[in-house]
Amino acid sequence: MKFKIGILTALITLSSFYVFSQKTQDNVNINFTENTFYIKCVANGKYLDLPGYASNAKKNNGANVQLWDMDNGNDRKIKFIPAGNGYYYINFQHANVNLDVHGCYDGKYFCGTYKKDKGANVQIWSAGTSKPQQWKIVQVTIGKFKIINRYSGKVLDASASNINKNGCNVQQWTWHGKDNQLWEIIDVKSKSKYHK
Repeated sequence: MKFKIGILTALITLSSFYVFSQKTQDNVNINFTENTFYIKCVANGKYLDLPGYASNAKKNNGANVQLWDMDNGNDRKIKFIPAGNGYYYINFQHANVNLDVHGCYDGKYFCGTYKKDKGANVQIWSAGTSKPQQWKIVQVTIGKFKIINRYSGKVLDASASNINKNGCNVQQWTWHGKDNQLWEIIDVKSKSKYHK
């Protein structure tokens, strides 16, 4: 009886290892800085998106970033462009604009929102080199990432107030580790999840 239980335990362990290794190995060859990706919120399964669809998707500076169900629009497709020191520009391919934080820099007076504020809105802006456009992609668990703004030190966050609705707002917030601050990075061609 002990022999049978031992064999059964060994088989379960091996099969678990096989399943785990299959889940992680099929994504090893995704090139992070050359491939095009979607960014998906773990909390609701919705994707970074801009208002409008296809050629009508917003391209202007200050356009709001939101979450929406997948519709394969070009405004979902992004590339990670190295900015140095482990940071990246998150570049929306339909308009060559970067993910950016709204507000004023420290030291400006009479400003409604500052770029370091908890709750500062996330928008797009013409591709540049400013620190509010630079983000660090940090894997928390396999295939799930937090995305940290270089200027503020805060993370990309889906607003909890309308988390399950299309149009859910995206902002920055202090890291707390809930699913509305975790993101999957999905290769456009293969639909595989990126992981390190």
